[in-house]
Amino acid sequence: MSLKRATRRWRTKVGVPLVLAGALVLSAVSALSAAPATASVRKAPKSVSAGILLPMSGKEAFVGQWFDHGVQAGIYAVDHAGGIMGAQYSTHLEDTAGDPVDAVTAFRTLLLYHPVVVFGPSSLEIEGVIRQFGPDHVVDLMEGGTTQLDYMNYPYVYRVFPSDSELLSGEAYYAYHAKNCRYAAEIYDSGPNAQAEVGPVTRAFTHLGGKIVASATIVAGQSSYLSAVAKLFSGKKPQCAFFHMDPQTASTFFANIRQLGHMNIPYITGDTGAAIQLAQAFGLKYAAHWMTGMAAPPAYAPANAAFLNAYQKVWHTRSPLPASPAMYDAVIIASLAMDAAHSTNPVVWRPFITKISNPPGTKCYTYPSCLALLKKHRKINYEGASGNENFNKYHNVFSSFEVEQFSASGSLHTVFVEPASKLAALY
Repeated sequence: MSLKRATRRWRTKVGVPLVLAGALVLSAVSALSAAPATASVRKAPKSVSAGILLPMSGKEAFVGQWFDHGVQAGIYAVDHAGGIMGAQYSTHLEDTAGDPVDAVTAFRTLLLYHPVVVFGPSSLEIEGVIRQFGPDHVVDLMEGGTTQLDYMNYPYVYRVFPSDSELLSGEAYYAYHAKNCRYAAEIYDSGPNAQAEVGPVTRAFTHLGGKIVASATIVAGQSSYLSAVAKLFSGKKPQCAFFHMDPQTASTFFANIRQLGHMNIPYITGDTGAAIQLAQAFGLKYAAHWMTGMAAPPAYAPANAAFLNAYQKVWHTRSPLPASPAMYDAVIIASLAMDAAHSTNPVVWRPFITKISNPPGTKCYTYPSCLALLKKHRKINYEGASGNENFNKYHNVFSSFEVEQFSASGSLHTVFVEPASKLAALY
């Protein structure tokens, strides 16, 4: 297996070396952009260049780790099965630092490797680069729940993980039906991703019959949130609270919650709540009683088994990180689309993404079994480790969700399951 990874060097904000490097990158990008799309590749390529664009540093670097684990498992599965038309992946990783501006530089650096597909970025930085994939003829399969992409119209961008609109509906559904919460508080940091969650969770909760009785917008990374906590609980006491914040901020905020005696209601968050980092910041013994997160369950046993086998080969464990199955699916989908198109030219193989992932077609669950059907000229419908991966006209997918909670020892378990049909009706 050929697996080349180019890790981005740390960059200073100013300085002559950066200016010179930027000039070289821009020059190369201009040349790439001016080049016409090549003809369909009918002969087997020597290798398939793929970019990995993820937040590997910054306050939510753990998200980049989740996604990269899934990508590498997918790369292993495809290469181990013989590759795309016999060609192995050659991958190049660039760090966005979770910042839209840094993502632009990282993406331009990736273009120097002529990728035919990019895996990532996350919601943290997608707005910085989302308009570039089409003009540069690079297919992007990204993960992240930002509601800003619910109705996106970018032909080269596909989201392989359900929107936060669905996930947030799941939070509201769990609060109302499982915890009998009728009066809720909302606590969100001031970042754009967190603020984008406020509307959907409010609409879903009030649609069910609940009422928001307190809210707070906090600035991440402060040394104290005592005044915000006191204000939240100064009026009608909430029976539960929806929140979104990074682990560092959560450590301080929930220490203040405990200090003022309010660690006695359910605190409900999204997929970051399935990360040990947030549970540790909350305090594991408290999280075991009062904090829950969300996760998409493995939908298809054969696909999940193949994912776990590949994951174990790469990461030496069968306990995958949260959200990694979706990025594994992203690699399988892109690979099968290239196989079906008999081409690695993004202009040619991009339309095959929905042809191999959406019904109708023979359902298949692993890269080798799906490839075997393609070689028999069969229409396939790939069903993934993270869900059915059926894209709608806005290139979004839908899923059921599980509510997850950590034990005091740090193990994660499911406490509630929500069907996609119930959640879709809430937004």
